[in-house]
Amino acid sequence: MKLSKWLLTSGLISLFLTGCAGEEETQNKSDSTPMYEETKEVELEHLHGMGYAGNQNDIYFATHFGLVKYSKDKWYTSSKEKHDYMGFQPTKEGFYSSGHPEQGSNLENPLGLIKSTNEGKSFKKLTLYGKTDFHYLAASYNSKVIYALNEQPNSQLKSSGLFYTEDEGKSWRESKMSGFKGDSIYGIAAHPDKPNIVVIASSNGLFLSDDYGETFKLSSNENQITAVEFQENSLLYSSLKSGSIELYKQDLTNNKDAKINVPAEINDNNPVYVYRIQS
Repeated sequence: MKLSKWLLTSGLISLFLTGCAGEEETQNKSDSTPMYEETKEVELEHLHGMGYAGNQNDIYFATHFGLVKYSKDKWYTSSKEKHDYMGFQPTKEGFYSSGHPEQGSNLENPLGLIKSTNEGKSFKKLTLYGKTDFHYLAASYNSKVIYALNEQPNSQLKSSGLFYTEDEGKSWRESKMSGFKGDSIYGIAAHPDKPNIVVIASSNGLFLSDDYGETFKLSSNENQITAVEFQENSLLYSSLKSGSIELYKQDLTNNKDAKINVPAEINDNNPVYVYRIQS
């Protein structure tokens, strides 16, 4: 199935926390300038991803204006490298992302697929620099397998659809996506230890694959799934049902769901965004 048949939806989200190589790029700012500055107040309205980048105890949030960090009960905002990070995917080494350079940058737009291993102080351009902006990425936390939903054909990815790479973008394989029937896509996630397992949240339910996206099967009810993320032996997903948000934990061994209570403030106007906390 080609991506042109789908509507990729990216909306305002709220948080619910649950328990290759390219040239290194930096902006022309003094190295003595700290990457992050403490702030007493931070407003997070529209996020493109979050998680523990680099297997640290700090949580990073990707925004339109750079990264925000929460560390030891304090908030920090980035003072440089304030790029619009799209498809932000933390891993044990750092993070993968895409998006657009900050205003006034000498970097090409879009950024293509990039990687940072130093909290976003600099990044490597992996592939498709200046050609593609991946809104939907998934990366296996403990491996180098990356999935990308490609919206428009380009010089390397000749069609729209789901692709994956095992060498950080040097080469790509297209997934057939047999069995996937979603009209709209809301998110994609890869298993942290089993990179062959990938799941897509859609308007028609949750679709799971264990063969790198070659075939998918429905793994939930057919309601709209607003977000999904893996844990080691389970996955978490939120479902929009009859105007209300429901949160579930699904056991990967038997596909049974257990409902998780959410605050009353979580609703269809303020949906759940679920992301893994890496221990």
